Amino acid sequence: MYFVLCVLWLLFVTASNVSAFENVTYTNVTTTRTTFNETKTVAPSNTAKHDYAVHDAKNIAIDRYVTPFIYLVGFPGNILSFIIWIQKRMRHSSGCYLAALALDDFVFLSLHVVFELHMAWQVHLLNTTMVCQVFPIVFMASQYLGPLLVLGFTTERYISICHPFRREKYCTVRRAKIVIAILVVLAICLSAVQGYFYTMHAGSLNNDTSTSSNDTHQQSMDCGPRPEVSAGGTTSLMLLWNLSIEILTFLLVPLAVLSLNILVIAELRRMSRVESHTLQSHSQRTSATTVMLLAVSFYLILTTLPVTIVYSLFFEFNYENLIHPNGSLINPEDPQNQRVMTYELVLTSIKEYGTTQYAFNIFIYVITGKIFRKELKKLFLRAVCAKFTLSIPKEYSSLKSSVRGSNKTKSVWVSMNGHGDNELRDTEETNV
Repeated sequence: MYFVLCVLWLLFVTASNVSAFENVTYTNVTTTRTTFNETKTVAPSNTAKHDYAVHDAKNIAIDRYVTPFIYLVGFPGNILSFIIWIQKRMRHSSGCYLAALALDDFVFLSLHVVFELHMAWQVHLLNTTMVCQVFPIVFMASQYLGPLLVLGFTTERYISICHPFRREKYCTVRRAKIVIAILVVLAICLSAVQGYFYTMHAGSLNNDTSTSSNDTHQQSMDCGPRPEVSAGGTTSLMLLWNLSIEILTFLLVPLAVLSLNILVIAELRRMSRVESHTLQSHSQRTSATTVMLLAVSFYLILTTLPVTIVYSLFFEFNYENLIHPNGSLINPEDPQNQRVMTYELVLTSIKEYGTTQYAFNIFIYVITGKIFRKELKKLFLRAVCAKFTLSIPKEYSSLKSSVRGSNKTKSVWVSMNGHGDNELRDTEETNV
């Protein structure tokens, strides 16, 4: 009963969160954009940018200096993870899901760079018709796909542990690839409507006095929601669609992952009490993979739900008394406005924490995956050896070839039975 009440409360606060930001987005009091599933507060006009930048200095500093650190970890981490998970030795069904997750995280971070340049650094890369409509489709699809992939391998692990007799049928590499393809198509279908929601429309007037008289009062074009899909407030088409999809992907999917994880953990505890000594080694190898997948799925939950909870507190703060329509601050010393500023700082910080789910999975793999650590070490050793080989003089190449040729017969003779190498690979695959 308590779990059901928690789910209902989260559904309510998520709906409140989306409704609140949707209403604020299109008022004249302040411009808080929820474009592409991110929340940024920007000045409503060019003349007010300086005043608002002073007020929002800490938030801008977090966006400009913390986010690059996430990129610094995420880009090489996802590349290394993808390379390792596509190795033949690691290409089991769970490895397929984790390789797809690493690739999806890399795509998201790449698109997030463009988004941060547009919003935090005011480098307007999205203000062209084609980019304005295509970018939100791909950007939102990359966000939807991550939780769906985690749900995919969590479901597979649940079948493998709780229904072991169905493992051979459902937990295969071929089926994993089919499920991943279906999830990619599903994520794109869920985000495809964003291409219609966003379009170019007239922005603020450019009254820059440094320009010539012929260039003054030019009206800029901004990428934003269509008026027909955003009209209606809490009953607008855009709000209802985004609310439905985000409840599905960022609330119900993590809760489903949590439920499956609880069942898997309960079954593992039951198995540990009743299994015989002869099955202990196999159970340890299975648990090694399970621990890694549980850690990845729990990290998704821990980085998704806190962001939803913090967003749900939006109704506790009154933004209408914070920013004047001309962009200047209204009584910044007011305690109520100070509370709003503190909330904005916490919101920006927790958003950065939520972004780490797209960058820090490699730490989970290294900590919980013995074979992953071995493959990572071998990858670095190959890179070092390749660099060292390039520095070897050419006269040594013939000696190197002859040594390899002398060992060739021995290698063939050892593998003549056709079983030893495959059995070793199968044993190592189960101990990720």
